[in-house]
Amino acid sequence: MIIKNLNFAYGEKVIFQDLNMELPTGGVTCIMGGSGAGKTTLLNCISRQLRFDGNIEYDKDGVSFAYVFQQPRLIPSMTVEDNIKFVLPKDLSKEQIQERVNDIIVKLQLEECRKSYPGKISGGQAGRASLARALVTDCDVLLMDEPFKGLDVKLKKEILNLLIPLIRQKSVVFVTHDVEEALAIADRVFVFERKENSCVRVKGQIDVMQCCKETTCKDESDRDMYGEKLNQIRKEIYGLLTL
Repeated sequence: MIIKNLNFAYGEKVIFQDLNMELPTGGVTCIMGGSGAGKTTLLNCISRQLRFDGNIEYDKDGVSFAYVFQQPRLIPSMTVEDNIKFVLPKDLSKEQIQERVNDIIVKLQLEECRKSYPGKISGGQAGRASLARALVTDCDVLLMDEPFKGLDVKLKKEILNLLIPLIRQKSVVFVTHDVEEALAIADRVFVFERKENSCVRVKGQIDVMQCCKETTCKDESDRDMYGEKLNQIRKEIYGLLTL
């Protein structure tokens, strides 16, 4: 995906002015930066929920999107299974729908709560159910806006380990404030900065996957999170976020 000369403003408040970015095809782009730095606004431009000037070139025509929000946004009156079914096209047969739902429930380890209602499940289960609802549609572009916010470190790690094999070959744009999440999943990291009364600028860009290729890891699940290479990237990201 290529973003060319993106311009967007909320009234007189300019957010993007001639923003240019190249996001890896079939890879994970992490967007980081302080509050108000335009991260969620970028997701809404990519998915065309906002009107903007400039151009966003997708990897193919008729691209489909799925969105995972900070809150699971599950429908309270529906079971986990029915929440997942709800987003599937109505032209699928009952058998096709059930096959897709069963597959994603197994992959995200939701079997024990598939008949439960959102108010009766844990935060980790709700997070996985939200991911299942997004991934069951087999979207081309997955947009994730701080989906693990509020979850403890152990739960984040468990969900990330389940998620990584499911998003290979998808184009993912992942907004996070968590450096460890970015290191675990990203192919490329962009750090945004927006100073008072100015537009967003890309303060830094880091190609995480290129660095990993220089080591022995084969993919995200095989990364040495505290090896020399990723420690260097960790320091660079923290520097961009704090200086």
